[in-house]
Amino acid sequence: MLQFMSRFVSSLVIVAALCACAPTSQVPSTTQPALSKYAEPYGDGMRKAGIQSVMVYGNGARVRVATQAGEVYFRYPGGLAQTDFVVYLLRQGVEVDSDAANASNLAQYEAAFKVILPEAIKQATENNLVQAEEGLGGRGGRGGGR
Repeated sequence: MLQFMSRFVSSLVIVAALCACAPTSQVPSTTQPALSKYAEPYGDGMRKAGIQSVMVYGNGARVRVATQAGEVYFRYPGGLAQTDFVVYLLRQGVEVDSDAANASNLAQYEAAFKVILPEAIKQATENNLVQAEEGLGGRGGRGGGR
């Protein structure tokens, strides 16, 4: 009986931990061609930086940049109206999904892209340099001796 209770309590702890880690909001999924046009000028820079997607959703406190070298996070810039979107890099261009964008708030998304997407490129590029340096033995990496 004690072993059963121990397993039961352990199971509850695991379930509680998994629920605590679950996302509190849905990733935007409505394709927005108008927003894709605003993001397109940044497509080449994002590709060169190895960016796969840029996400702002949920409470919007952070921007998540998924790159070939891992994920990079930075704070949502102050002074910008809140936006909720995901920019995906495709072979033929970019696609932007947002469940909150509409004709009346497209300007705030355009303004956000002008600040967030160049910062995403900058952050990803810096992360790529750090990853390359660590891979070649710098900063305590395995490749070289110190």
